[in-house]
Amino acid sequence: MTLGALVFCVCAAPRSAAAQTMQWTDKGYASVNVGFQAGSHDLNTSSTFRLYDEDATITSTQKVKGGALFDIGGAYRVWGNNLLAGVFYSRTSSKADLNVKGSIPDPIISDSPRTVQTTVPGAKHVENAIHLNAIWMMPVAEKIDVGVFAGPTIFNINQDTAGTPTVTEPGPTIATPLVKVSKTTVGINLGVDAQYMVAKKIAVGGLARYAWGSADVGSGSKLTVGGFQIGVGARYRF
Repeated sequence: MTLGALVFCVCAAPRSAAAQTMQWTDKGYASVNVGFQAGSHDLNTSSTFRLYDEDATITSTQKVKGGALFDIGGAYRVWGNNLLAGVFYSRTSSKADLNVKGSIPDPIISDSPRTVQTTVPGAKHVENAIHLNAIWMMPVAEKIDVGVFAGPTIFNINQDTAGTPTVTEPGPTIATPLVKVSKTTVGINLGVDAQYMVAKKIAVGGLARYAWGSADVGSGSKLTVGGFQIGVGARYRF
């Protein structure tokens, strides 16, 4: 029993000493990152309008892709040595082709719809997001700290969708304008931030975050927003 107690004390002592010397002692940090949001989401819309005293229907499909990521924010210690509260802003944007299919009534023969198709390039998608995070910051080695975080995300979405088309006869052919829809929704985010100190107050870092939300862009069409984000950048400690 005595030998076992001595072995336990000898093994535990370096761990306790290491834990004491590796406490996270800064008050907070500011960060800036550039990177990429991966993944894509399908958006399908449908609308109806009156033409020749009948209903015409337009459906559209597009693949909303990820894009370049810009991320900036900061965090401040609020409890103990490890718990921080952070606020971060991120922005991503992309463009996609809008595939449009229409069912257009015949101007002469009733109940004889005609099918038309067209592609509209350059449909824009922009995500502005505010991430409100609780961060548990852990020193894992000399000069290396890792923060694990989670919290809600407020998304503001600007999405181009298909507007009411102009129908030209004979044909028919359709010209479909792009209409910008703006929506705000709340989702979640979680991830990891790793920092390596290169100077007394300066660190380089890597960000891995998964953010998710869902927005109604009209006519009952749902768009999944967010995705897996990865970025690299600088950190300033204070």
